[in-house]
Amino acid sequence: MEPQTPVIVIVPGAYHRPIHYRKVADPLRAQGYEVLSFDLAVCGEEVDPALSFFDDAAVIREHLLPLLDQGKKAVVVSHSYGSLPVTALVDGLTVAERTEKGLEGGIAAVISIAGFVFPTRGKSIFGNEQNPPPQPYHVWKDGIVHLQDSAKPIFFSDLTPEDADDAWAHLHKKQTMKSFETWPQCVESEYQCPKTYILCENDTAVPPPFQEQMAGLGGFDIVRVKSSHAPFLTIPEEVVAIVTKVAESVN
Repeated sequence: MEPQTPVIVIVPGAYHRPIHYRKVADPLRAQGYEVLSFDLAVCGEEVDPALSFFDDAAVIREHLLPLLDQGKKAVVVSHSYGSLPVTALVDGLTVAERTEKGLEGGIAAVISIAGFVFPTRGKSIFGNEQNPPPQPYHVWKDGIVHLQDSAKPIFFSDLTPEDADDAWAHLHKKQTMKSFETWPQCVESEYQCPKTYILCENDTAVPPPFQEQMAGLGGFDIVRVKSSHAPFLTIPEEVVAIVTKVAESVN
């Protein structure tokens, strides 16, 4: 019997929505992959400030776990902030961990696009009790982080003005402060599965040297691409090829 193709799970970056990843998701579906992606729980016009990335992970887990229980494998692809909910999603659900429990299926690989890597459980990205300062394109008020227009050329620096306007129009503009200030209880260096980091060499949102440092800290295999913070919009064919290569390797 031929092995099943793994499920592809796409976890959006801060403020982003599944529609931003359609140029990757649609070709993967055309190849026969089942692709899951959900709006972030921590974003929205009337979002609850009490929600954190653990709530994002819970939404994904609710839909993914029944598929894993059917014996399916999954490849989780996250973008930027999406790497935070993945820390909660991966914990206990890798193929290796489920096999130890006598269970089939599991998360077989993780791909992080310009993601964040935490050095220590229960600590900030600095490895201590200090959070990074707010970005200049953020306004923090009443537990909500409001995205300002000045972020558009930073997020989408190598898109045409028309494409950048379209991508911007589909972003959420509000996200909970707690989603940025909650710290993982599982860190990337502990993942019991292969890890690939897509390093965006033209990124003006997350500096490439910082990406490289984080990828090394988490023990990721690095794939470099000539793209801004949004390679799924600028070079989607390359992203699809990377995801497909990883997915084929876990079968």
